[in-house]
This record gives sequence, structure tokens and C-alpha cells, in this order.
Amino acid sequence: MKWTAPLLLSTLVALLPVHAAPASTHTHTPTKRYNQCFGNNVQGCSYRTVGTRGAAASEVGTCSSIAIDILAKGGNAADGMIASALCVGVISAYHSGIGGGGFMLVRYNNPDGSHAYEEIDFRETMPAAGNVTMYSSHGANQTLSTIGGLAVGVPGEMRGWQKLHDRHGSLPWSTLFQPAIDLAENGFPVNTDLADAIAQYSSPGTNTTTPGFILRDPGFARTYAPGGVPLKEGDWVYRKDLARTLRTIADEGVEAFYNGSIARGIVETVLETGGIMTYDDLQGYEAIVREPVNATYRDKRVFSTVAPSSGSVVLSALKIFEGFNGSAQNDDPAINVTTHRLIEATKLAYGQRADYGDPAFQPNVTTLERLYLTEPVIEAARAKIMDNATFGNDYYTPRGYVPTAEGGTSHLAVVDGSGMAVSLTTTVNLYWGARIMTPDGIILNNEMDDFSSPGQTNAFGFAASPVNYIAGGKRPQSSIASSIAEDLETGEIMIATGSAGGSRIITATLQELYHYIDQGLNASSCTHQSRWHDQLSGTTYFELPALSQGLAGFDNRTVAYLASLGTNVTYQGISGSTSHVVARLPDGRLEASSDPRKVAGYGAAL
Repeated sequence: MKWTAPLLLSTLVALLPVHAAPASTHTHTPTKRYNQCFGNNVQGCSYRTVGTRGAAASEVGTCSSIAIDILAKGGNAADGMIASALCVGVISAYHSGIGGGGFMLVRYNNPDGSHAYEEIDFRETMPAAGNVTMYSSHGANQTLSTIGGLAVGVPGEMRGWQKLHDRHGSLPWSTLFQPAIDLAENGFPVNTDLADAIAQYSSPGTNTTTPGFILRDPGFARTYAPGGVPLKEGDWVYRKDLARTLRTIADEGVEAFYNGSIARGIVETVLETGGIMTYDDLQGYEAIVREPVNATYRDKRVFSTVAPSSGSVVLSALKIFEGFNGSAQNDDPAINVTTHRLIEATKLAYGQRADYGDPAFQPNVTTLERLYLTEPVIEAARAKIMDNATFGNDYYTPRGYVPTAEGGTSHLAVVDGSGMAVSLTTTVNLYWGARIMTPDGIILNNEMDDFSSPGQTNAFGFAASPVNYIAGGKRPQSSIASSIAEDLETGEIMIATGSAGGSRIITATLQELYHYIDQGLNASSCTHQSRWHDQLSGTTYFELPALSQGLAGFDNRTVAYLASLGTNVTYQGISGSTSHVVARLPDGRLEASSDPRKVAGYGAAL
């Protein structure tokens, strides 16, 4: 297997500027070394990106470091994940937090030394009063599913952490909350990514739907624009309300979130902003343990999340592509046809996604997921790939190749030295969720936009699918596809990956697995590859260069080749997908790499 030199990440970090903190109206005493290792200023930190006792990658380097500190204290991958994810929710609140939810894939250790897998589904649910026309009946008002109380789903994150800790945690619950509490209480410097998120939604006219909402909303303004001045990179931000909330949950347990004053604050805020959530909705929420889907691919076995998430789409694309040689490197002319085949396999797998609704409301979903990974279906789909042509969207739907006789948005990865691993994606959906903050500092999700409404297309460009229509208590479809691959012969963990970024999660996760397994790239090189994206919309997108972030852009020769086959190609800037990787090197060590598309991220290892 060919491996690239693992110097790209360290070279990138050396080239990026270290930002001096501008004058701020805040005062601070950085008592925690996490703040000294913030953002790009990693030269003075003790954290490595390669180690033998564990590794972690996230969109915020501080949070990767916290996971490693937890491992150093005797915690395992589950403990490290909880502490790291809570940290991400404090710092990158525009992406995730305890007002959201998601999915996680857990590889855990059996008493006999073997490993097993499970998925914890902590996806938000539609309040019980939801109905199929609750958005479409409002006609021209297309923001009800994205802005305000009606967009908010019942948050699942706290039940997810509870389930993970109860089943696999080793350190005390309160210990895992302390780093995030410290950051929220004592403050942290605004990094580049947070500064961009604040600026984008502060300046009047930047967003024509709700111009300057951060300045107009009292909770957001108090936190991110004190005195009416939006915080900039290097300023300090304090989330003392959230610190108090986290401390309560740390001391009293998860029931403090789903009952009592915190729950009242959530329900009252949702109702005041036009929503329908009740106390019963919150109190009745449960995280679900599911059996993940898996498939062999080359010399690996890949595990991923099941419906209503989209891991099965990733595995189907891999299995379809497995019939072709995928080893071509980027400078090999064969990369042109290789890329075409991988994109075509992805389109065929995307055609299956429309069938993947909530299993509690769509009884045949699990059967379909397994069916689409059987050899007869895979071979029939693969036979539709033509090296000299591409086709219209209808060509890629399952009805065109399923044999009739068969029937039927922040990513984090933590791996510890024992081989236990958690690959997780959590989100509040769009930036800043529903743009609602409770009195307890909780930013609430707008995940209900992921449901289908008759005649409408959601914010990520997905057309309405009847299996994903709204119903009370239902979980909407998700593109999340957290994945873990192990060596087929030894069972040793090889890579834990996934992505944030809405509909681009599927293709980003797929490409990370392809780069590692087929091309033999290490974790750093995987995350620094420019990406393509196709969600069966009729357009294939290719990233332009972003040299300051170590992204060379997609090769124009390959794009021209695909265009010559009839592909509708479009260039775009850095995509919204941010995919983090922990992967094993040939010498057995673990390497952590955070996606350079989020400047504040870096991996950490022990």
C-alpha cells in the first residue's frame, strides 16, 4: 500500500498566520491551557497528531485536545467523545450543541477481547402535534421550517450522551462536563470560523431573510455582540448562562434537561416563537440503540449508520465501485475514469436514499437497506455504469436495476488505545439552528426542515419524498453517515470518519474512505483532498483551490474529461462539508487530522 508523506498538515499549520488578539472590551484570565492551544496557535502546544494511546479529530482543536486529556486521565473513547462534543457545542454553537441531535457509531470492546458495533440514534423528533401540511399550508412563507419555534425538533443530544455513558463510559459523568463548563464560564477567544459565523448574521443585509438577527435577538446580542458590537476574531466570548446549565446537568444528570426549569425554558421559548413543542414531547424523548449496517470493501469491513441516517448510501456506493480498480493516484491519467465511475456509483446509491425514512414509520426500510447491499442488486447497479457516458436522474433510481424477484452536521472521531472508537455527527442543522436561544443559553435546532413537505424542496436541495413526510414523534431523514472501517482479517480498527455539511456529508464521507482504502493516503492527506459532490440533482460540483488552507482544487483535466462525457459540471468555493479522520498508519500508530476547511480545527493524539 502506498502512503504519502505525513507532512502536509504540519506544513499547512506552519504557513497559516497566528492571529494576535485585537483589543477587546472583555477581560480574561486564561486559567486553562486549552485556551493557549486555540485555533491556529498550536506551535506552543504539547499535543501531537500521531500517537499510540489514542487520537481525536474535530472542527475545533481545543476540543480535540480535551478528548486527549480525558484519555490521559484514564477515560476511554466514549468519555473522550462526550467531553469533546460538549466543547464543540460551546465554541462552535452555530453548528452544534445541546439543543440539537445526531447519530453516533460506537465500536466497543467485549470481555473476550473482541470488538462489536452499535449505533446510537439521538436524532431530534417532530413534536407530537406536527402534521404533514404544517409548512406547505403556509404557501409563500417558506421560512417556517428554518426560522422560529415551528422549526424546532425535540433535542436528542443529552439523551445521546446519557446512553453512550451508561453503556460504555468509564469516568464520572460530571468529570466529562468540566472542560466545557470552564470554557463557557471563563471565556474563550473567537476563532476564525466563529468570527465568520457572527459577521455573516450580524451585518444588516448580509442575510436577506433575517438581516442582523444576532444584533436584534437579546440572547444572541448579549453573547456575541455585547454593547451592540459584534465580536471579531481574537475577542473573548463568554457563555455564562450555558455554563450554569451545563453545571446543573453535570450535577443532577440528564433529567435536569428534560424536566424542571431547563425544560420549561425550552418549551416556553419555542411556544413564544410560534412552535408546538410541549413538556410531554421533551419528557418522552428517547435515544435509540440500533444495529449498524456493514459491508466488506476491498480488504476492509466498513460499518456505518442506518436509516433515518444515510450510512447505507455510502456503503452501497462503495460496493458498486468495488468492481472497478480504484488505486489510481491523482497524477495518473486513469484518475479520470476512476472519478467518473465513483461519481456514477454515488448517483446510483443516492437513488436509493429516497426510500430511507424513519423505520418506526416505514417498516420495510431495514429490509431495503440490506437488499441494496446484496450481490444481485449491486451487480445490476454496477452494470449501469458506462465509461463513456452519463445520464439523466431517472436512470439512477432503484426501479431501473433492482431485480423484481427480490422485492422490498459537526463531525468528531475519537479512538483510544484499546481499539474502542466513536464516530459521531451532531448538529443544530443550518447555521445557528432556528436562531432561537433559551434563557439558559441553549441554541435550538431547526432540524424539522429535514422533513419533506408536499411540493417543497428543503434547504439542502432535497425534493419531497413521501417516506419522509411529517408525523408527530417521527425522526426526519439525515445525510449523516458516520463510519468506521476495520481490517477484514485481523479486525484491527483502520479508520474512523464522517462529516458535517448537510447533503454533502454522504459524498465527503465516501471520499475519505476511498482516499484511505483505495489510494492509500494517510489521515492528513485524506482531509486535504479537494472534493466533488453530486446528490442526483443534475449538477456535479467541484471545489476550487483554497491554497491558504492547503486545498489545491480539483484537477481541471479531470473536470474537463467528465464534462466531455456529458456531466453538468459546476465549480464552487470550499464546500460546506467538514470531515475529520482518525486513521491507522502502516506502523500501527494512530493519526488524527481535522478538516482544513475549518481553520480552527486540528487533531490531537496521545
